[in-house]
Amino acid sequence: MAEYTVHNVRFYDFHPKAIQCMSYEEETSRLALSRADGNIEIWNCKSRPFLQLVLPGDNDSSVEALAWCRGRLFSTGLHGFLLEHSLASREVILRTPVTGGPTWCLALSKDKTKLATGTEGGYVCIFDVVADGVMYNRALEKQEGRILHIAWHSSGDYIVTGSVNCVRLWSLKEGRVTRCALGSSNRKDEVIVWCVGILDDMTIISGDSSGKTCFWNAEVGTITHSIQTHKADVLSLAICADQKSVYVAGVDPTIVQVSQVEMSTKRGKVETWIKAIQRSIHTHDVRALAVTAADHVYSGGVDTILSLSYYPPKTVFRFTALPPPGSISVAREAESLLLQYSDRVELWRLGASSQEGGDSGSFLPITEDRVKLLELRSKEDEVIQGCAVSPKAQWITYLVQGHIRLYHFSPPQRGSEVGLQRVRQLSKTIERSHQVLWLGEGRLASAAVTGCIQLIGVSGSEAVLEKELSLKVGCGVLQMACDTEGKTLAVVDDKNTITVFDTEGNTSAAMPGHSAPVTAIGVHPLTKVVVAAYADMSLKEYDPSTRRYTPFCRQHLSAPFPELAKKHSVIQHVSFDPEQPDLILLYNDSAFMVLRKGKEGAGETQKRVKRVKKGESPGRGVGGGGGGQGEGMQVSVIKRANQVLFFGQVKGQSVVSVELNPLLVMDRLPSPLKVKKYGGT
Repeated sequence: MAEYTVHNVRFYDFHPKAIQCMSYEEETSRLALSRADGNIEIWNCKSRPFLQLVLPGDNDSSVEALAWCRGRLFSTGLHGFLLEHSLASREVILRTPVTGGPTWCLALSKDKTKLATGTEGGYVCIFDVVADGVMYNRALEKQEGRILHIAWHSSGDYIVTGSVNCVRLWSLKEGRVTRCALGSSNRKDEVIVWCVGILDDMTIISGDSSGKTCFWNAEVGTITHSIQTHKADVLSLAICADQKSVYVAGVDPTIVQVSQVEMSTKRGKVETWIKAIQRSIHTHDVRALAVTAADHVYSGGVDTILSLSYYPPKTVFRFTALPPPGSISVAREAESLLLQYSDRVELWRLGASSQEGGDSGSFLPITEDRVKLLELRSKEDEVIQGCAVSPKAQWITYLVQGHIRLYHFSPPQRGSEVGLQRVRQLSKTIERSHQVLWLGEGRLASAAVTGCIQLIGVSGSEAVLEKELSLKVGCGVLQMACDTEGKTLAVVDDKNTITVFDTEGNTSAAMPGHSAPVTAIGVHPLTKVVVAAYADMSLKEYDPSTRRYTPFCRQHLSAPFPELAKKHSVIQHVSFDPEQPDLILLYNDSAFMVLRKGKEGAGETQKRVKRVKKGESPGRGVGGGGGGQGEGMQVSVIKRANQVLFFGQVKGQSVVSVELNPLLVMDRLPSPLKVKKYGGT
C-alpha cells in the first residue's frame, strides 16, 4: 500500500494525574471528572466513552466535588467557592462564596432546584439554582468537625452528612439534627465517615475508615447492618437506580457490590444486605464512583485510569489518561514537534536516517539525532492551556488563561543562532481563546470564548483580526481541522454539528447530522473533502463543494468497521498523505489504522511495519492489508504495545508516533495498599 518512515517519539514526559471526583448526568450521557492538577474532563458516554473536552485548571485549582444540573456543571474545592463552569468557553462564569471556608462536598436535590455544600467549618450551606446562576438560601446550624460528604433524600426534606465519628441527619423543615455516634470518643480510635447516601425508605448508608459499609435506621439512629467490605478506608459510594444495590470502594481498590436480598428465618422473610459481586479493576485507591441508570459503573482514582464495568455479562473497559487536546502539534514541512507541558512548550526536530530502505520491521540507523530547538517557559503563576506550531515551524503560539502568546521563530542555520521574536502588538479586537490552529504560515484560527472563530493575520511585529466566522448562537467550538493551505476549515461544535468554512470566501456548509458524537475530523489536502469519525466507529466523507456525502462514502461507509470496533476506544485523529490521496490515517489509544480507497479487494496486500531504534529514531514501514470491508476499500490495523498519544503524517513518506510506556506511569504512582496473600509475604 505505502512505505513510511516511522518516528517513534517516546521522550514526551506526560504525567497523568489522579482522578479526584466525578459526576454523571443521565440526560446528556456525560461524565465530568476532576484530576489532581485541577483540570476537569468532560467525557461523552452516549455511544462509546471518549474525552470530549477539558476545562483547564491552574496552580490554585482544587476540585473536591462536582455536580450536574440540567446541563450546567458546578464544582467546589478548598478555595471556599461554589463555581459554575461554561462548557462552551471553558471558563468559570460564576463564583459564589460558601460559609465555612474550604468546601469538601456538593450534592444536588432530586428536583434539581437546590445545591447543598459541606465545609471545613462544619456548615451545610443551601443554594437555590436559578436561571442566571445560584442564590444563597441559608446555612444550617454549625456542627463540630468538617463535613466530608453530603447527600439529599429524594423528598428534598432531609440531608445526611458524614464527619469524624458521626453521621448526621438534617431535617430542613424542622431544623432538627439526629446524631448517630460511631466508635469511641477517644481520638486514637476515631472513625472517619468518608461517604454517605440515603435511600427513599430513609435508610442511611455510610462508608468509613474502618473498611465497613454500614446501614442505618434514620428514625432511631442505629445501625441495622454493618458489613466489612474492605480491608482499609471506604472512600466512595454509589447507589443504583433501583436502590437495591450499592457500590463501594476505597483504599482497598476492590469495587464491592452490596445488594439487598430476602432471607427466610423463623420469624418469616426479612430483608438484609450482603456482599455480592467484587471487581478487582484498579491497582490503587478508588476515590470516585458513578452509576448510570443501566447499572454501568464508572470508577477512577490514584492509578489515573477511568474504568467502565458492568455485569452481566462480566465486562470491563479501561480508558487511559490523555493529555489535554492541543498538547501536541506537528510542523509537517519542518519535521518538528511542539510539545506542551503545564509550565513550558518544547520544539523538537525529529531524528533522521540516511538509509532509505530495509527489511520489514527493522530499525534504521540514526544519522541525525533529535534536537530540542526551543523551550518557552511561562511565568510562575501561569499555566499553559494549548499550543500550535505552523507547518514550517516559523510561528509558535500558546495560550495562557485564554490570552494568545505569539512568537516568530527562525530555525538555527550553520553559523547562526536561533532567532526568536515575540509578537507583542495584538489587535484589541482579538478575544481570548481556548483553542488555536495555524492555517499555513502567518495565519491563525482562534476559537474565541464567545463562540466564534477568529482568523488572525500575523506578521513579524503585529497580529490583526482579518475576519470572524460564526457558528449558531449558543454553540462552542470543540475541534478544528484544516487543509495544508488553510483554505478549508472544518469545525465541530458542542451540538455535534460539523461546519465547513471557506476561509478565503464567505461560504460555509454543514455536514448532515449523525446519531453518535464526533470524535475526530480531518480535511484532505488535495480534494478538500472532510472525513469525520464518530463514537460508534463509523466514518463519513463529505464534499463541501457539492454539499453531499461522496460516492465512496455512500457506497462503502454506510456501516461501522468491524476491524475498528474490536476495542472499546474511539478514533482520536484523522490525517492524510498528500502524495497518496487514497489513504486515510487514523489512530486510537493502542493502534494505528490505515484505510485505503481503491479497486483492490480486501487482503490483496499485506501489512508490514518498521519500528524505530531505541524508540526515538526513524524506521521504515509499509502500509497494507490486514483486514477489509469489501471490494473498493481496505482497512489495516497496526497494534502498538505502548499507549498512542498522537499519530500523523509529517513530510514525504514519514509519519510520527508519540507514545507513552504504561510502565513509566505505574512507576510514578505511590505504593498501593499491601495485602498479605496466602503463601506470600
